[in-house]
Amino acid sequence: MMNEDFREEEFYTIETPIQGVRIIHKALSIAIDKWPGGDPEEQQALIDMKDNFFRILLDHQFNRTDIDRPDDI
Repeated sequence: MMNEDFREEEFYTIETPIQGVRIIHKALSIAIDKWPGGDPEEQQALIDMKDNFFRILLDHQFNRTDIDRPDDI
């Protein structure tokens, strides 16, 4: 019943540089790729988090002011 637990959890705000976002996105990708099985809702939560971090990366790339510097996702 992860969805019920998730609704009851507290939410936190973190601040991290874009490199930290990249590292978290990569770690989530690895966790999903090497998923050993288990609660499918937990797996979906990882997929959802990865998608959210990807959105942050895309937003950063779209909104950055230094357009002359390549910034790979």
